[in-house]
Amino acid sequence: MHPSTDEAGFVANEASGLAGGISQDGCTALSALVKASDVILVRELIARIHAQPPDFFERLVIDVILAMGYGSNRAEMARCLGRSHDGGIDGIIRLDELGFDSIFIQAKRLKPGVAVPISDVRDFAGSLEARRATKGVLVTTTHFSAGAADFCAQLSRKVVLIDGQRLAELMLRFGIGVKVQHVFEIKALDRAYFSAPTFGTRRTG
Repeated sequence: MHPSTDEAGFVANEASGLAGGISQDGCTALSALVKASDVILVRELIARIHAQPPDFFERLVIDVILAMGYGSNRAEMARCLGRSHDGGIDGIIRLDELGFDSIFIQAKRLKPGVAVPISDVRDFAGSLEARRATKGVLVTTTHFSAGAADFCAQLSRKVVLIDGQRLAELMLRFGIGVKVQHVFEIKALDRAYFSAPTFGTRRTG
């Protein structure tokens, strides 16, 4: 006998071992809905970022990197330098208490559709060289021109490029600029509870 399933994918009897739970098709459908919602939210995040002033973007980038666990999530281990004296560097995150290792950040807020030219990537790498830095993150609201990733792969220091799409995905993943709207729990029958040999017995002292 096969279990019947309604349009929402819920199992209608116990034969499947998921009585009161949800079928695989239902789980797949729910996952698809969540992914579709995330796609829309990522687009909205990118649009919101473009609407903010440049200093907001610099702070956002540091918030995201801290949320990812760099700098031990401690705000005092990160600072924005500001564009008036940054020398190609917009922020620094210290990876340890004494500052032996740091991540240098540049945040490029460009108009939608405008790519970061590879010359800007080279300039950023030059700024890292001048500071004898070994780690850098270049983040943009848009995308990077062709060849930028290949150029970074050839550098002796580690330079990570994060475009607008990936930035928004990281914001979603680490809870920056977003909040949980709904939480659903779908419970299934715990057959082990009803089949336990000691069910219904009392413990004596």
